[in-house]
Amino acid sequence: MSAVVAASDDAFYENLTLGLIKVLNQIQRINNINYDKRYPAERNSVNAWETRHNVSLPSDMKAFFLCTDGFCLFWSYEYSATDNKRVGKIHIPHLIQITLIRENMESIMAANQNTSKSSSSSSANDAIPSLHLTPKSKIFELSTILDVAKVVMIYEVPETNVMRIYLLEMESLKLQFLADTFSEYLRMSVAHLGLPYWELCFSTCTLPPWTQQLFLLLAPHLLENNEPRRNVKNFHNGNEETPYNTLDPSVFRSKPRSSKAPKHK
Repeated sequence: MSAVVAASDDAFYENLTLGLIKVLNQIQRINNINYDKRYPAERNSVNAWETRHNVSLPSDMKAFFLCTDGFCLFWSYEYSATDNKRVGKIHIPHLIQITLIRENMESIMAANQNTSKSSSSSSANDAIPSLHLTPKSKIFELSTILDVAKVVMIYEVPETNVMRIYLLEMESLKLQFLADTFSEYLRMSVAHLGLPYWELCFSTCTLPPWTQQLFLLLAPHLLENNEPRRNVKNFHNGNEETPYNTLDPSVFRSKPRSSKAPKHK
């Protein structure tokens, strides 16, 4: 459910997106920058989700949902005077929409059984944690990217609240590491400006040509092959002044409720 929230909460969304809205407003041809303002998830609903799946949300992710039940920011790009398309998007689903993947679990485990060995074979992958899936591990779907991949959150050991985010390639069922934490994944989305299908840059899948064109126009450094982009310190391309390079979990704070009709900024 979307909702109007107090004007002072504009600062919350500004902090949540790490100044991205101001950055986008300064880029030529980007327009129609909007985001949903949503009610917080009820604590009882969060507890019910955890109980139903027998897992605990990491503290930063739980704080996020207790502050806003999902998030969606989107923007358009003016290709010409008569061609303006909505292309950019940062989307975190409602908590209830984060679902457990039950199909192909054995095949996913088999496809990734040598992940630990291969990840440790190259110094370029030092920042990538090993993955040890077992029959008890749980995989949840966050989003789908075309028909080629899914963004998933994985609990290797469900009894803990340790969760990492991966990209599941649908053809090979290979898992490609994306982020150690929910906060880091959100920061990565911001660092990539919400460019469409940015997660595919971390996979063996190919970006669609029109998406590659947007990358080249707006953030060509993100396509540089010589950048060790899985090292999170490099997402701001070496520029310490970038306003969206650090996500402070303290921005996840309670917001006042409102009964007014839904509205977009």
